[in-house]
Amino acid sequence: MAFLLSGFAYFLTVLLDLMTLLLILEWFFYFIPGASLNGIRKLFFYLTYPLLGWSDRFFSVRLGLFNSRGLFTALLLWGIGYLGVPWLILFSYSLRV
Repeated sequence: MAFLLSGFAYFLTVLLDLMTLLLILEWFFYFIPGASLNGIRKLFFYLTYPLLGWSDRFFSVRLGLFNSRGLFTALLLWGIGYLGVPWLILFSYSLRV
C-alpha cells in the first residue's frame, strides 16, 4: 500500500509540474504579439481551458495591460507540487511495515 501511495504522489508531482508548465507557456504566448503565433496560442488555450476558467473565477487580476490569466493558478499548483506532495511521499514511506 505504501508503494502505491508513494507512486501516486510521484505521479501527482509530475502532473502538477506539467500543468504549471503549460499554464506558464500559455500566459507567455498570450502576451507575445504577432499573428504567426495564433496556432500555438490556440493549442495552449485548448490544453489549459479548464484551468483557465477556474483561474478567471478565483485568481483574476487585471492591472492595466497585465492579466494574470492562469499565472497565479500556475504558482498555486507549483506550490502544492513542491510543498504539499513531498509530505505525502514521506508519509507513505512511514506506512511500510
